[in-house]
Amino acid sequence: MFQELLQLAISNLGRARARLLMTVGGVVVGTTAVILLIALTFGLQNAAEAGIGESTTLTQIDVYTTGRGGSEDAPALTEQAIIDFWQIPGVRLVLPTVRLQSGQMSYEDYFGFGEIMGIDPRLLPYMSLPVARGEPSLAAGQVIAGSTVHENFYNPESEEFTPISIDLMQDGPITLMLSNFSAGSTREVDLTFSAELAQTNSFTDYVIYMDINQVREWNEWITGEEYDPETFTYDQVTVFAADRESVSDISEAIKDMGFGAGGIGDYLNSLNDFFVTMRLMLGAVGGVALLVAAFGVANTMMMAIMERTREIGIMKAIGATNEAILTLFLLEAGLVGLVGGIMGVLLAQGVSYLVNTGIQNMPQGDGGYYFLPIDPNQISGQLLVVPSELTVFAIGLATIVGIFAGLYPAWRAANLPPVIALKHD
Repeated sequence: MFQELLQLAISNLGRARARLLMTVGGVVVGTTAVILLIALTFGLQNAAEAGIGESTTLTQIDVYTTGRGGSEDAPALTEQAIIDFWQIPGVRLVLPTVRLQSGQMSYEDYFGFGEIMGIDPRLLPYMSLPVARGEPSLAAGQVIAGSTVHENFYNPESEEFTPISIDLMQDGPITLMLSNFSAGSTREVDLTFSAELAQTNSFTDYVIYMDINQVREWNEWITGEEYDPETFTYDQVTVFAADRESVSDISEAIKDMGFGAGGIGDYLNSLNDFFVTMRLMLGAVGGVALLVAAFGVANTMMMAIMERTREIGIMKAIGATNEAILTLFLLEAGLVGLVGGIMGVLLAQGVSYLVNTGIQNMPQGDGGYYFLPIDPNQISGQLLVVPSELTVFAIGLATIVGIFAGLYPAWRAANLPPVIALKHD
């Protein structure tokens, strides 16, 4: 029965092709508007996420001390705090670090700078550091450089600050000069760079990692204060979540302990919430065009009923039920929405391709595209991103809109008295 009604509905749609084309055109425009506006939010979101950093930085949570409850009551980053952080569900790694109190790098006549941080070498395999070259190792005298450290050397005798780039792993030796200001003495040590990290667009790019025990030893010499495990506090602690979904819960747990906590993952979650809201708003704007198309579908169906009133009466006279008439006209309305949705998806895909291709071929300058404030490396020409889920949603939405638009006309057709319908000219 349904198959016969479907065939009849398809046949009926071909009767008034000009009117059908205009009605379908309205659905096409509405569907295309919805897809393109939502696709724009996906493209902008991808560009924003690409500029944030590598996936490893998205699960990082930086922990710091706060003054909550008074400076004397604020918890410190002690060994016990590290143990407590490990107990939080979803934590993959807790990385305490110690900062070198004073140090000046030099290479020949050039001075260099970088944040020297001591870490436990046993945790190195679990840090998932993005290595550009070399083999990460913190064995005696070896260090690991962030991606921008090699660019931070300059000539102190020059009147203008002009950074130069050196090869940390090939040029050498790189000397680190330590200063004990209270004693007025200095000490020089050679640094051997075992590896250089890839760029992450985060604090890691400027860091030089070193064995934490070596940093503690040098800090003792620099400050003249002996290391005491009972009172020692770490300068910084980074907690790594097992996945992005756990970042918010872990941050809240750390804050409940009295510490401050934040990271790129928290920012990204807020960014995602913003784009979801933006997606809903722009989708609603595009939905207005689809709503206008719904009135067109309803009008077309009403016109079809008026033209086919006598036909409806004949169908009822030979045994067609109200349900069959209702189903027939709902199928016709749904087919209008379905065809319009499919054509709208194809049109949106074509527009997206043209726009993205145009962006890829757009002239570029040092700061990005000349006509768009967008970094080419971030969006890779994909300003409009149309996921497969969006195409399925758009086709389904257009079909549902068509069916709902045809509800009232179909109900009227199903409830036409056969006697009155047969008398209609």
